[in-house]
This record gives sequence, structure tokens and C-alpha cells, in this order.
Amino acid sequence: MLLYDWRKIYKKSGGNVLEIFYILEMLVNKSIPTHRGDKLYKYSKVDFNGLSFIVHPDVLLYNSYKHSYKDIAAYLATASFRSLAEYAATQTTTLELLHIPFADFLVENIKTNSLLRVEDELVHFLYEEVPKEKH
Repeated sequence: MLLYDWRKIYKKSGGNVLEIFYILEMLVNKSIPTHRGDKLYKYSKVDFNGLSFIVHPDVLLYNSYKHSYKDIAAYLATASFRSLAEYAATQTTTLELLHIPFADFLVENIKTNSLLRVEDELVHFLYEEVPKEKH
């Protein structure tokens, strides 16, 4: 599970979807910059911990080549509206539309996102609903 602060990621990246992806990659892989010219150097001393969460960030990163940076950034932004307390209590990874500000505007963007799906007034996150391994 990855805990992050979406507002801080958005602010530090300037809203640039490629920079958001670099930050995600850095957080998931626990990467550190190798030199001052490294693209991660400017983010290496920033604490991005927060109450937003992704249950399977490794799966998202592994499959990132299938999706646009814009879709990945929207996935992180939309996931940031979920309640960590609710997840801890119920293991629910979906998000009710009523919890999304400007839902009418955003639902159209969610419907075109390859990582998100709206069904029965719930937003489903593609890589959050990964089935458990069979033993």
C-alpha cells in the first residue's frame, strides 16, 4: 500500500502529468537520485506521505506502459478522495460518486479513463481490485 499526499504531489509537480508519474515511480520503487541532474533530485527531500492511498501501486506501475500519464495522474487524483479510515474498516477500494467534488464534470473524464470505471454510482479502480493469489 502506498500512502501519499495528492495535493503536495500536484503542487510540487506543477500539475505536469509526466512529473507526477516520476514522483509515483520514485515513491513506489523507493528510488533515490544518483546525482544532481537526476530528474528525481528536486523531489528527493520532499515528504509526500499523506492520507490518500493506493492498495497496489506496484501493479499500477508495472502496467503503466498500457496507460497514458494523464490517466495515471487522474487515477491518483480520484483515489485521493477515498477515505483511508473506511478502507481500514471495510477493505472497500471503490469510491462513491457523491464523495467527488464537481462529480458531474469529473464523471465524463472518469468514463474516458482506461484505469477507472463507473458502475452503480461507484468509481472502480482497475488495479485496486486485483484478485488475491490462489494457493
